[in-house]
Amino acid sequence: MGEELKIKIENHKEIEEKLQQLGAKFTEELNVTDTYFNQPSDEVLKITEDERGDFLVNLKSKEGKFEIVKYEKVENIDKIKKELTNKHGIKCILKKKRRFFDFQSYKININLIEDLGEFLIVEGENLTEDIISNKLKMDNPEFVKVPFCDLKQHLPS
Repeated sequence: MGEELKIKIENHKEIEEKLQQLGAKFTEELNVTDTYFNQPSDEVLKITEDERGDFLVNLKSKEGKFEIVKYEKVENIDKIKKELTNKHGIKCILKKKRRFFDFQSYKININLIEDLGEFLIVEGENLTEDIISNKLKMDNPEFVKVPFCDLKQHLPS
């Protein structure tokens, strides 16, 4: 499976304009609810619910990136969510808008997360941090090396 790099951004509209100037194509916008379950610090287990359906997602932190271990569509979401909650407990729930772009061999999405901020995610194979500065022409990118649910826990209340 692929990998993903996450970058904190300040102005998604400017980033989207830059992406389109570089040849990226906007494909869709989704309203998403992610339910994160308690996991070891280097893993993410979550249920993603959006207009396309419900997905079980498992990520593993690896060298500052996130390896996509599992991303599969699931049926009977209520049953699965109950089983995972009973087994692991819920860590947090994040609501967001995701805006998707195709760019060369990469899938790019911009996450607008309620009460957390704006983030750019680049998905692909063999990702390196220089892709962000060289291909996407972003200066001094602020890489996010922890899951969004961990960022949420470190915000002042």
